[in-house]
Amino acid sequence: MIKKFNINDNTFIRYKVIGKGAPILLLHTIRNRLEYSYKVSDLLKNTYTLYLLELPGFGESPINTSTRYDQKFFTNCIVDFIKENKLKNLIIAGESIGAVLSATTAFQLPKIVKKIFLFNPYDYDTYFGEGISRANLFAKFILFNISLPLVGNFFSSLENKIILKNILRGGFFDNKCLSNEYLNLLCSSIKKNGYTYHFRNVLKNYKGWSESKSFYSKLKIQTKLIYGDKDWANEINRNETKTLLGLDNYNIINNCGHFSFLEKPREVADILNS
Repeated sequence: MIKKFNINDNTFIRYKVIGKGAPILLLHTIRNRLEYSYKVSDLLKNTYTLYLLELPGFGESPINTSTRYDQKFFTNCIVDFIKENKLKNLIIAGESIGAVLSATTAFQLPKIVKKIFLFNPYDYDTYFGEGISRANLFAKFILFNISLPLVGNFFSSLENKIILKNILRGGFFDNKCLSNEYLNLLCSSIKKNGYTYHFRNVLKNYKGWSESKSFYSKLKIQTKLIYGDKDWANEINRNETKTLLGLDNYNIINNCGHFSFLEKPREVADILNS
């Protein structure tokens, strides 16, 4: 059953609890929703209690067009959720911005979070939508137009299934892993009230994602860093994150793009079990 958690901008975020055992919080990427973690949670539900959290404004969680959807706001909502649910000895695993939020949340809750897994962290934007623009030329064209100050809202409002599909395909090694059923689920929120504002606002606040790296060297908990071999992060990005986290190396998932939870759920589950 999907539940609701009230957050401090007078909206709520959806979440789902699956399984039994030690708690793991799963955090999704930009433009996704709590169902993003279904494949991974199905593989772990006999060993862990999995909390699938929908980030504010995504999926079917409502949007407040007065809210600044930046890293700090997302982090504070997650921290409140963890405290309210009295989670202890928590593992957090996130992908993309979910990976960044795993780190920023752990920094705020060092006595509660015992381990984090960062999958394809989205922490390298130097301009609006830089990482997503690396998906393919189509994504680069669309994101450039959405970023424009006067007509960006109009271009964003034109999003449809074809546009979304062609952008997301740039985040997969195997495009068959983006099912039509899941794509339809994502498209269900395109016409949601405030969707254009939310999408542009998350990307407009790109500095918060890249500046989050300032927390990395301060983390004192066990951390694993994982990239798909075809992820948007280049070698410079990956090595910078690894160094800032104080790690000797990072894991690679072969034949995998940016969306490892969808493309390689078995490999993700095995890593979380390690």
